Amino acid sequence: MIHAANRGALRFLALILPLLAAAPAARAQTFTVSPVIETGPVPTGGDAADDSAIWIHPLFPSLSLVIGTDKDSGLLTFDLSGNQLQYLPDGSLNNVDIRYGFPLGLLKVALVTSGERNNDRLAVYAVEPTTRILLDVAAGPIPVGFDVYGCCMYKSPVTKEFYFFGTSEGGTIKQFRLFEAPGGGVGAQEVRSFDAGGTIEGCVADDETGFLFLSEENVGIHRYGAEPGAGTASFLVDTTGPGGNLTADVEGLAIYYTAGGGGYLIASSQGSDTYVVYQRAAPHAFIATFQIGANAALGIDGVTETDGIDVTNLALGNAFPDGVFIAQDDSNPGFNQNFKLVDWQDIASGASPPLAVDNDYDAYGTGCPASATVRNGSGANPVILANLAPPILGSTWSSSLNCAGVSPGPAYLLGFNFPSSGFFYPFGEVLVDLSSTNLVFLATSHAGNVVPFNVAIPPQLLLCGLEISVQGACFGASGATLSNAIDLVIGF
Repeated sequence: MIHAANRGALRFLALILPLLAAAPAARAQTFTVSPVIETGPVPTGGDAADDSAIWIHPLFPSLSLVIGTDKDSGLLTFDLSGNQLQYLPDGSLNNVDIRYGFPLGLLKVALVTSGERNNDRLAVYAVEPTTRILLDVAAGPIPVGFDVYGCCMYKSPVTKEFYFFGTSEGGTIKQFRLFEAPGGGVGAQEVRSFDAGGTIEGCVADDETGFLFLSEENVGIHRYGAEPGAGTASFLVDTTGPGGNLTADVEGLAIYYTAGGGGYLIASSQGSDTYVVYQRAAPHAFIATFQIGANAALGIDGVTETDGIDVTNLALGNAFPDGVFIAQDDSNPGFNQNFKLVDWQDIASGASPPLAVDNDYDAYGTGCPASATVRNGSGANPVILANLAPPILGSTWSSSLNCAGVSPGPAYLLGFNFPSSGFFYPFGEVLVDLSSTNLVFLATSHAGNVVPFNVAIPPQLLLCGLEISVQGACFGASGATLSNAIDLVIGF
C-alpha cells in the first residue's frame, strides 16, 4: 500500500524525470595547467598571431623549432626558449603545418606549408636542418583558386603522397597533391573540393588512420576521410550545442600520437578559453577539458581566446622531455600577441585518470635512422656484396665484394639514387636505376678474392634520409658477374 506522502513524491518524480532527461548533460570539470615558456611577440599588433607548428630536429631534439604565423605579415621561428630566430615577411600567412620526408631533388626534406590570404596562394618552405632556416621551395606562385582561410597537411599511409588542405570562411575545402615540379621546387595539383558547411579554419589530418578533422566554428568538429577519393561522408565528433563540450568559436585542432593507434585529438574551444581532449580512435569519445592559467613564478600570463594549437608527443630535450603543447594567446599584456608552451606531462597528470605519455613514438618520421637492406631482385645474381657498417653521417660506409670464381680484373661499386630490377645482361640482373643520379663510382682490382669498398659520408644534416642503391660488378677474362644490391638510407 502506497501512503499519500509517497504518492505525492511519485507524482513529483513523474513530472521532473522527463525534464531531467531532456536537460543537457553537465560539462566535465576543467583542470588548469600553466605555461613554462612563452615566445617573443609577433611583429604586428592587434589580432595577428594565429597558428603554430613544431619542427623536430632529427639529431638534437632540444634544437627543435616553434614555427608561428603572424597572419598580417608572415612567418616566424622560435627556439624552445621562446627566442625569435627567423622572420619571413611573406604576407598574410594564417595557418601553418609540417610533414617530414618530402622528396626534393636527391634529398628528403621537412616541408612547411601555409595559406597566404592576400593573394590566395600556397606558400611552401623546407627546413634546412643545419642552420634551422626556412627556405622558400615553391616552384613558383601556386594559386589555390579560392579564399583560403586555414590549412593543414596530410601524408597518405597508402600512397605516401603529400597533400595540402585549404579551408575557407564559406565552408569550401580544397585538397592539393604536392609534388616536385619538373624544373625543381614544389608544385601543387588540386585533387578534391567539397562543401563542409559554414566557416571552417582549423583542420588536422591523421597520417595513420586517414582521418581529416575540420572545426566548423559555430557548430563543432567534423571528421572526413583524408584520401582524395574519400568523398563527402562525415561524422560529427562534438558540438557547441546542448550536450556538447565546445563553445564557439571552435578553432585549432591537433593530434597527440601514441603507439598502437592511441593518442588524443585536441581542440581549441575559443569561446570558453579552454582545450578539449578526445580519444584519437573512433568514435573520439570526450575525455577532458583544460585551461592554461598564469605562471606567476615565471611571470607568464594565462592564455585566452586561442586560435591555433599544436602538440608533439616526442621528447624535446631537457626543456620538454615528455612533449609540448603550444597555444596562441590572444592577450599578452604590454606586448603583441605570442605563443605559450605547456609541458605535456602537466596536462597528462592534470586529467583524471591521467592521459598517456609516449615520448618516443615517432608517427611522422622526424628522425633519421640509418639502414642498409640487401636486395636481390629475381634472385639471379649471387649474393656477394656484403654490408660491413651502417651508412652514418660523418662516417665511412664499408662493404666488401667477393669476386671468387672470376679471373683477375677490375671490380666496381656503383651507386644510384633509385633501385631497379628486371633488366638483364648476360652476366646478371641490373638492380640500380642507371638513368637516375649516379652518386657512387668506385673501382679497384681483384685477383678472384674479396675486395673492400669504402665511401666517406659527409656530416651534413641535409643528407639525412638520402637514399642510395649500390651494386657491385666483378670483371675478368673468364667473364663478369653482377652482385646483389644494397639499399642505403643515410642517417644516424
